[in-house]
Amino acid sequence: MATIPATIYYSSRFADLRYKKLGKTGFTTSVCGFGCYRVDNSVPEHHKALELAIENGINLIETSSNYSFGGSEELVGNVIRQLLSTEKIIRDDVIIVTKGGYLQGENLDKAKTKEKDGKPYKDVIKCSSDLWHCIHPDFLKTQLNNSLEKLRLDKIDIYLLHNPEYFLTYSDISSLEKKLDEYYGRIKLAFEYLESEVKKGKISFYGISSNTFAEPGDKNNFTSLERVYNIAGEISGKNHFAVIQFPMNLIEQGGILNKNQVNNTKTVLEFAKEKDIGVLINRPLNAISENKIIRLADFEIIKNKSKKEIMDLISKLAGYEKELIDRYVNKMNENFSKKKNLLDALSLGKILDENYDKFDSPNHFRDIKGYNLIPKANFAVIEISKFFKDDDDELSDLLNNYAVTVNITLDSIESDLAREWNEQNKKRHTELNNFLPDDKKEYNLAHKSILLLNSLNEISCTLVGMRKTNYVHDILKVIRFDINENVAKYWESAKND
Repeated sequence: MATIPATIYYSSRFADLRYKKLGKTGFTTSVCGFGCYRVDNSVPEHHKALELAIENGINLIETSSNYSFGGSEELVGNVIRQLLSTEKIIRDDVIIVTKGGYLQGENLDKAKTKEKDGKPYKDVIKCSSDLWHCIHPDFLKTQLNNSLEKLRLDKIDIYLLHNPEYFLTYSDISSLEKKLDEYYGRIKLAFEYLESEVKKGKISFYGISSNTFAEPGDKNNFTSLERVYNIAGEISGKNHFAVIQFPMNLIEQGGILNKNQVNNTKTVLEFAKEKDIGVLINRPLNAISENKIIRLADFEIIKNKSKKEIMDLISKLAGYEKELIDRYVNKMNENFSKKKNLLDALSLGKILDENYDKFDSPNHFRDIKGYNLIPKANFAVIEISKFFKDDDDELSDLLNNYAVTVNITLDSIESDLAREWNEQNKKRHTELNNFLPDDKKEYNLAHKSILLLNSLNEISCTLVGMRKTNYVHDILKVIRFDINENVAKYWESAKND
């Protein structure tokens, strides 16, 4: 388990990096932590990235039982075990944070089976057909034991209830007062259970990860840190409620703007600092505004082509697809279903032509490209190649030209969106540069965003997705940035706007 002396010693090995105290845990944490939302044990690069981070000064790892349906926790467990076996670290150096509350995937299947057998989990909230939520002790006990097994640990340093506010969103209790009483009653029950696990030695500290800690106090799913803190105090004057987590970034600034504690006289960050509660910040680079994700980053431009050149590429791509359909697919003696799948796959030109103006960000397009467009193209090339003779040079040339055009077209569209996005970012850069010293004005938007969050003393650690080794190297640069007093004035100006 993480210990105060070990985390202090760990930080001393990286004198050029920045660390903070994690509230009343006393642990010393790197100012940026490794967020494991999108990592999975099955991806080798994720292993390399996490190893690189821990070996080079990042000692807070944040995951959850539902990330990658358990694959995220398995990754953390395997990497920690590998580093221990090679004596790169000792267990006490690293702060492991995980969370419980979601029923998805295998967890949900088991819950549905238990319900069918007449032995359901208590106090389950059914958010949708593929998402349930629960923080009842019976469920948390199962989740904690599963997490310990996947993490290959005897003890978890910090265990968080994961978005308990789902109850407020989906409960059918009509009276707001009764709904809130039930909500905080469930949290109290969960805290009592977590205190018992502290005594058993399975966790060191606990807390809550909620998307609504920083929301206005009158929002229907607002979670009050003040009320939660008082609940922990009712359980024990020496309770182990020690850490909270919530989103904050340059757009979602509620943590420092919304006075929602102590009769609306203090912000959640002020209250947390006063009570020595450690604060983890998530989504530092992915703001949600008007139901859209806004990526607070500058994007690389791979192919610098004009709109006309891109439309010509899309037209060329559609031409290749038509030729493949006319000369080959229509001649295939296959069942209707297989032909239909191939015709659907050979539709990239049409999709891009009809939707070009609907792609609202490079990230949006990158997801569509990775999860839809490229798999379609690969499927078409593989299936057509399997059906026709290997010595058909004309087909080979056509498929090669098609594949090359797909890649060039998709990269060009992503780059064009990146260029537009970077152009929009110029205004944000100009605003931020008013609070940055000259030597930091050329940093990219992601660096500036994280630097500004880390300038707040109330924030213990900013969680960043680092699933690639180059992302880790990038964040290590941010951790080396000195904090300039003028940087903190950015937040003062935000309060006054």
